[in-house]
Order: sequence, then structure tokens, then C-alpha cells
Amino acid sequence: MSRTGVITFGIYLIVRWFLLFCVLAMAASAAASGASRNAAVARGTTLARSSPAAGAAAAQPKPLRGVLNGTTGLRLLVANDPPFLLDVDSGRTKPITGLQVRDKPVLSVLAVGKDAVVWLDRRTPATKVPSAEIYVVRHGAMSATRIATGWDVAPSADGAAIWLKTYRDARHCTLRELALDGHQRRTPRQVPCSTRLIEAGGVALLVQGRSVVDPGTGQTLLRSPGIWAIAGHVALSAAGLHGPLTLTDLRSGERWRLRYPSQIGGQGGRDEAAVQRNGKLVALSFSDPAYQLSGTQVTDVWLLDTTNRRFHHLPDMPAAVALKFTSMSWTSDGRLVMLAETAQHDVVAIWRPGDKRIAVRRVQLPPRNSGSDSFVVWPGARG
Repeated sequence: MSRTGVITFGIYLIVRWFLLFCVLAMAASAAASGASRNAAVARGTTLARSSPAAGAAAAQPKPLRGVLNGTTGLRLLVANDPPFLLDVDSGRTKPITGLQVRDKPVLSVLAVGKDAVVWLDRRTPATKVPSAEIYVVRHGAMSATRIATGWDVAPSADGAAIWLKTYRDARHCTLRELALDGHQRRTPRQVPCSTRLIEAGGVALLVQGRSVVDPGTGQTLLRSPGIWAIAGHVALSAAGLHGPLTLTDLRSGERWRLRYPSQIGGQGGRDEAAVQRNGKLVALSFSDPAYQLSGTQVTDVWLLDTTNRRFHHLPDMPAAVALKFTSMSWTSDGRLVMLAETAQHDVVAIWRPGDKRIAVRRVQLPPRNSGSDSFVVWPGARG
């Protein structure tokens, strides 16, 4: 081969190896880039699964749509102007008499043993201090009887009386215990007007700053802000609307920090607590009045087992409901009952722990106009 041919051949080899090197480099780069993208996708998937925001976006609320078959044996006393009794099985409603309402009051109902108490604020402009009329509706009756005037009200431990905080004037308040026939059980005692009398899981409590006090014994049960419910010998408290939850053993003082279970947040947070009669299970609702900045209102119900401190998510949750007309309560035989308003219907929803679906029945109710979503499960054949 001539010298010129050798030089040409050499140049050819150099170019060939250079091109081969470029191809290999590009392939390696593509492989590395692909691996990097795959790793990024994997990391993104992991983050999405662990991110509450991504989880909340995936759980799109729907109306309660299950089917409730058969009879329930339930009647509900529903807050309204006037209150009414709903027979869940027949769908019929009957008004409670004896209240002399129809003047746009604020009205709520509260279970006291097998009976119920009606709290009625007529919003009279001339009233100088907070004052409400207290009525009792006996089980099986269709009329209410006025027994007292006061403000804060909560059931006594035996279910046969109420605790009542009353304003004597703007600076002087009293606490008394009244039997459901209106007679005093014990001499009224003075309490600071800043003291709140509340009902937490069917238990009456006095809240004085951070102290939670038994109104009957005067014993301080707990020092914690945000008391939410008392279930047997444990207390559930929460720090703010979205803060961590704390379960406290009232006998030993031992505390456990619980995770915030719901992914519903936004402008809402913790809402209602309903304690099962035996005190072991607590239904907790977490609500958002503007889900993901939309016009959809959402409730998300979880079950807390206080024996093992575990949460269980109810099926068919979260649900799209009208929050001002949605609340829940337990029956004596362990069923959780929700009275709710959806976009098109009023519904009664029933769930028993272990059921795979919430059973739902549409009902036709009078317009609810009392400013309260409260109702009482009226003990019946099975309730």
C-alpha cells in the first residue's frame, strides 16, 4: 500500500473509532438518563403515596348511596322549629308540641338517659345576659315540658338529671343539678362565668382554662386544652383543628400521642365525637366546608378503638354532605347513625362496626331551620 493509502486508511480508522466512541457515549448517557428518570419516577411515586395532600386528592368524596333494607326499629328526635320525631322505617314525621316556637329560635336537642332535653334560645334583644329555656321530652311522649331557664346544659351521670349553668348577671353565675321533673338535686353553687359546662361523649364536664373538672365531685380530671370526648376512663383531647390527638388514662395519668388520621383538612379539621355506650369505641368526624377550595362540603368519619388506640376508616368515606345538617349518634345496640343532607336528599345512614358498607335510606324531612344539626336516637324496639 502506498504512503498516501496508509495515511488515508489511518484517518479512516481514527474517524471510525471516534464515531464508535460517540455512539457508546450517547448510549451510556441515555442509559444513565433513563435510569435517572426511572429513579425519579420511583421517588415521586413513593412521595405521592406518603404525602397527605396526594392521598386527599385521590379520595374523591361522594354522596352516601348505600341501600338500607329491612326494619331498623329507630326513631329520631330532630332539632327543628318545632322539633319533630322521625320514624326511620315509615319515613313519617310528627312535631313535638308544648314549646310555643315559630319565632325563629336557636334550638338543639340533647339525650339524657332514655329521655331528651330541648335547649331553646329565643334570641330576645332585651335579654341582658345569655338565657335559654330548658324543656324535657320524655321517652314515648310527643310534648315538651319546660323545667328551667339557664344557659349551658349537660346530662348528669345517671341519665335522670341535668347540670345547668345560669347567669344571675353579667358577672355572677351558678351551677345546679336538676332532676328532669325540675326539682333541685343539690344546692346551687357559684362558678366563674368564664367556666364552660360542656357535654363530651355523654359526660358533663366543667372547663376552667386548661382544667377539666367533674361537676359532681369537683375533682380535676385532666389538665389539657381541647378536650374532645370522655370514653370510660380515658379522655381524648386535640390541639387545635388539625393538631395531634392525645388519649389520657384518667386513672393512671398515662398519655399516648395519636396520629391525626384524616387527610381532610383545608379550612376544616376535627368536628364531632360520638362515644359508644360502652365507652370503647369513639366515632370521630373530620370536616371541610370547602373541599380543595371548591363548593363541596365533606365529612370524613373514623373509628377510634380506645382499648388498642387504633383508628379504622369507615367505608364510603369521605362523603359529600351539607355539614350544617349532618351529625351522628350511637344506638344502645352498637349501631352508628348519621342524619345527613346530601346535594339532593336527606338521608339516614346506619353502620355497625365490621360492616363493609354504610346502609342508607332517603327520608323526606321538613326544612331544618333551628340552627342545629343535633338529633337524639329515641330508644325503640331495637334502638
